[in-house]
Amino acid sequence: MTSRELEELLAAARSLLSEDFELGMMNDVPAAYSGRPLSSDVPVDYADFMSRSNGGIFGCVVLFEAKVVADSQFYADPMEGTPVQLNRNEWFCFGKINDDPVFLHRSTGEVWGFPDVGVTWWKSEVFEKFNDDLDSFLLDKAFGSGYREICGADPDDSWVAVLRRLHRIS
Repeated sequence: MTSRELEELLAAARSLLSEDFELGMMNDVPAAYSGRPLSSDVPVDYADFMSRSNGGIFGCVVLFEAKVVADSQFYADPMEGTPVQLNRNEWFCFGKINDDPVFLHRSTGEVWGFPDVGVTWWKSEVFEKFNDDLDSFLLDKAFGSGYREICGADPDDSWVAVLRRLHRIS
């Protein structure tokens, strides 16, 4: 479930992006999803997050919004010849890091993905657990020092500027 800390960070980032046009052009923390109820196969943690923000663009970390998440589940489909075989019954694709999809494991709630090892994600043999749950993933990889680990240390990255202004990194 979404922690109070993450709720406060979402609100602070949303406010900052609304005040800074340049940062807001590259990043987005939308208002809560208020459309039709999400499908019953959407994991609880993702649905809970959507009640606070309809997806988001946190630099290179992107969480899909409600209108595209259902159509993005093809990332979990098995593909012939790929080293890592996934399936929709076990995995839920909720976003991307750069061009690599990230998944919630439906039974454990863990966040898994393909770390950047210089190989296109579907050709990669490396599929690893990033965090124990969506909340810790977002606190670490979108709003913490883990952002630099998975997205690089580009000093011109606009989300790094957001994280600095929110006093999440130095």
